[in-house]
Amino acid sequence: MLFLGVLSVFQLVILPGLLLIRLFPGKRTFLQQSVYIFMLSLLANYVVIFALTAVHLYLRSVVLILFAAEVALLLWLNRDGLSLKLGGFGQGLRSSVIAGIQSFGLWLKKDFWSASLYFVFGLIAVVCILWVVVIWVQNFDTVWQTYDAWASWDRWAEKWASNRFPGDTWEYPQLFPMSYSLTYKFIGTTEVKFFAKSIMPLFSLVTLLMFFDLGKVKRSFGYMLGAGLALYGITLFLSQYIADGYVDIPVACFSFMSIYTLLKARDVTNLTELRSTLLLGSLATATAAVTKQPGIYLLAAYPFLAYFWVLHDRKRISTKDALFLLGKHLGLVLLLVVPWYGLMQYWIINGGNTSNIQYVINDIYKGQTLPQRFVAALALLGHYVYFYIFLFLSLPVLNMRFRQIVVFLIFPYSMLWAFFLSYEPRNLAIAFPLVALCVGVAVETWVGRLTGFSKKPSRTKVPAYAILLAGLLALGAGTFLVTGDVLVEQQIKEQRQIFQATLNEKLYRYFSRTNGPEPVITSYPIGWLPGLEETWRLERFRDYDTYQATLSTYPEIELVLIPIVGVDSRILDEIYQLIQAGTYEQIFVDGNYMLVRIPPRN
Repeated sequence: MLFLGVLSVFQLVILPGLLLIRLFPGKRTFLQQSVYIFMLSLLANYVVIFALTAVHLYLRSVVLILFAAEVALLLWLNRDGLSLKLGGFGQGLRSSVIAGIQSFGLWLKKDFWSASLYFVFGLIAVVCILWVVVIWVQNFDTVWQTYDAWASWDRWAEKWASNRFPGDTWEYPQLFPMSYSLTYKFIGTTEVKFFAKSIMPLFSLVTLLMFFDLGKVKRSFGYMLGAGLALYGITLFLSQYIADGYVDIPVACFSFMSIYTLLKARDVTNLTELRSTLLLGSLATATAAVTKQPGIYLLAAYPFLAYFWVLHDRKRISTKDALFLLGKHLGLVLLLVVPWYGLMQYWIINGGNTSNIQYVINDIYKGQTLPQRFVAALALLGHYVYFYIFLFLSLPVLNMRFRQIVVFLIFPYSMLWAFFLSYEPRNLAIAFPLVALCVGVAVETWVGRLTGFSKKPSRTKVPAYAILLAGLLALGAGTFLVTGDVLVEQQIKEQRQIFQATLNEKLYRYFSRTNGPEPVITSYPIGWLPGLEETWRLERFRDYDTYQATLSTYPEIELVLIPIVGVDSRILDEIYQLIQAGTYEQIFVDGNYMLVRIPPRN
C-alpha cells in the first residue's frame, strides 16, 4: 500500500505533466518547468478520470495499466538521456555560486538599495518556502481535519472511486475529489487518506515558488517581497487549510499561475514558444475553473490580458492572428471546463442536483443589507485592508499591467466578495497572491522613486490629486471601518476608565451581580461613569452633621462610597462601629474608597 500510495502521488502531480510538457517547447527555468508539470498533471488526471467514469471504466485495473503505459512512454521518450552524469557537478555548482556572488557584488555597488532589499526579501522568501516545506513533510501522516474536507470533498472522492458521478455536488467542480479518488484507486481502498491529503501543502509551495522564480529571473525584490506577503495572506486567513482538503488555496494558486505566465510571456521572443506559453496560461485558468467556481473569474479575464499585455504590440503578429490564437485557446479551455458545469446545470434543472447559489450569496446573510455586508467584510479583513489602501495610493506609480491587475481584477473581485461571499474570508483566496504581487511591485516602485528623488529630484513626480485621493480614501475607509456604533463603544470603554479605573471596575462588577446600578451617596464622581449617571448623590463627608442630613434627605439609599482619608473622623468611626455591630455591610475597599451597604432609614 505504501509503494502504490507513493506512486499515486507521482501520478497525481508529476508523471502526466512530464509527458505533456513536451508538447509545449520553450526555454524555461527549472522552477517554471516544474510549475507547469504540476498543473498539467492534475488537469490531465481530471480529464482522464472524467472520461473513464463517463463510460464506467474508472477501474483499478485500468488505472494501473494506464500508469504503466505512461511510465513506459516516459522511459522510451527519454531513452537517450537515462544515464546520470555526476562528474563535474560539484565544480559546476561551485562556479555558479562564485559567479552569482561576483554578480551580486557588482549590483550592490551599482544600486545599493535594490541589491540590499533583494537580498533581504529574497532571504525572507526562502524562509517562507522552507516553512511550507516543513508543513508539507509534517502533513504526510495526517488525516482530514476540517468539516468540508471530509464531509464534502472527500465524500465526493469516495463516490468517484466507486466509478460513478457524485450527484450532490451542487455546482462545485470536481478536480480535487477526482484527484483524491485516484490515490484510492491505486491503493485499493478509501480507508487510507494519507496519500490524498499529502499533496495539499504543495499549492502554497508552488505559489511561493512562482514569486521566487519571478524575483530571481527579473532581479526584483518586489516579487521576493510578494512571496512573503502571499504567505502572510494565506496564513492570516487560510492557515488551517494549507494542509487540509479545502480547495481555496489551490484555486488561488492556479489563478495566479495565469498571471505568472503572462508576466513570463512578455519576455518570450520566439513565436512558437510564445504560443506554447500562452496556451499553458490558458490551461492554468481551466485548471482553476475546474477546481472551484472563483477560477472562472481569471478564465474570463485571461484572453483580454493576454492580448493587451503580450500580443497587442507584437509586430510579427497581426490583430487577426492574435485573436484567432486566443480564440483557439479559449475554445480548448471551454472544452475542458463546460462539460462538468453543463452537466451540473442539466441535473439541477431535472431535479438530479440542487443549486446552492441563492444560499451562499443571500440566505446565509440572514437579512443583512449590502452595505451591512460590506462593513462586516471590512471588519473581517482587519489590518489586511491597509494593503488595499496602499494599492489605491500606489495606482499613479504602478505601470499599466499592475494597475490593470488592481483595477480590473483585485478591486472588482474583492467588491463581489464583500457583497456576496464574505461569510468566509477563504472565498477571497484568489485575491491574496494578486494583492501580494502588486503590493510587492508597488513597494519596489516607491523605493525606486524615493531613491531616485534623493539623486535627481526632477524625476520623481507624484500627482497632486494623489494627496486629495489619499485623504478621501482614508476618510472613506474610516467611515466603513469605524461606524457610529464602534465610536460609541470605544467612547464608553474609555469613559469607564476615567478617575480610578480599578475602583470603577469593582463598582461595575458589583452592580452586575446585583439588580443593576442603584443610587450611591459619595464624593467620588460616579455620575461621569457610563451607565451610572443617575446614581450619584453628592456628599463630601467633611462634616458629621451635614452627612447625617444627607442620610435623612435620601432615606431610601442603601449604598455609601466613602473616602478613608480626608473625611470627618466621626463619620468614619461611626461607619466602622456599625460594620462591627453587623448593622452595616462592608462590600469592598479599593485604594482610598470603601463601599458600604447601610439599611434604609424611616
